[in-house]
Amino acid sequence: MLIGEEEHAPYERPNLSKGFLCGEEAEPVWLTSKERWKALEIVFQTANPAVAIDRAKGEVQLSDGSVAPFDALILATGGRVRPLPLPHHPAVHYLRTTDDARAIAAKAKTGARALVVGGGVIGLEAASTLKGMGLSAVVIETNDRLLGRNIPAEAAQWLADAHARIGVEVRLGRALVGLSDANDGAVTASFDDGITQEFDLVIAGIGIIPNTGLAEGAGLSVDGGIVVSDDYRSPDDARIFAIGDVAARLTEGSARRMETWAHAQSSARKAALAILEQPAEVEPTPWFWTDQCGHSLQILGDPASADSVIARGDGVRLYVREGALVGAVCLDMPRDFAAARRLVGKVLNPELAADPAIDLRKSA
Repeated sequence: MLIGEEEHAPYERPNLSKGFLCGEEAEPVWLTSKERWKALEIVFQTANPAVAIDRAKGEVQLSDGSVAPFDALILATGGRVRPLPLPHHPAVHYLRTTDDARAIAAKAKTGARALVVGGGVIGLEAASTLKGMGLSAVVIETNDRLLGRNIPAEAAQWLADAHARIGVEVRLGRALVGLSDANDGAVTASFDDGITQEFDLVIAGIGIIPNTGLAEGAGLSVDGGIVVSDDYRSPDDARIFAIGDVAARLTEGSARRMETWAHAQSSARKAALAILEQPAEVEPTPWFWTDQCGHSLQILGDPASADSVIARGDGVRLYVREGALVGAVCLDMPRDFAAARRLVGKVLNPELAADPAIDLRKSA
């Protein structure tokens, strides 16, 4: 049984800030077909979220008052959008669901003025898409650079330059401090430098808050997410697992979450194998991607742990520690990225790896 808050069947979220938002795709990217769900004998409880877990009875209580018994329970509750630290204003939109994307698209008229609060992946993808739809776009970010949480500074600058080329205005070190009604349905935004400006649409992308309420209510350990062991099992109840964005996996004594599509997939697979008492597989090196301004940036591994960087042409950076590859960033270089995924952990020859004319696979 699959229990969900939304009324839709499961769909891919990355497309919401790109093709679905701009109308290139009329439907979300469905996870699989209705026929496939039926063949797998999966029962849906959509628009009927879980509200409590009774571990003693082995039951989940749903919002309509019914209960669902379980032998194994997977919490894939993800996160909810982090709201702006301001009074609610109807001009502000968030982008997490298909309904959110449709609401933004309805206001995204050619010539409209969009303010994007937050220079992370979601905010920048939304700004890129809106600019392509004929809107003007201003991005404000409180930090001194874009994408500060998860992308190396040089790669973040590549994307900052790409936004500048298409006319997206980026303001760093700035914060939104107020919103008030203006004429013709517009809103006046006030910034911390004293500047005010009118916009027709405001999109906030300042992160998510993990949905840990069910776990906390059931007495499960929570530390910035639902605490799980290596196989994504709760240390408090061997029947319960947490996967995806909400899972805080214990690694070297600390709990760490990962908000990527690839981790949602790999964590689900590892939990499923554990439930089926099948041998564990070697997990792939973490990676993610973002498509903006006609470019695709792919990020692999843990660049922050490197002690040196190999520059491979204009669009590839290889991050090594004690000579071995620990991470990579590639701009519009999918072949090099595919090679880097196979080379993680291997010692590279710096001269060969730095030469774009040489197949990267030959550098190890």
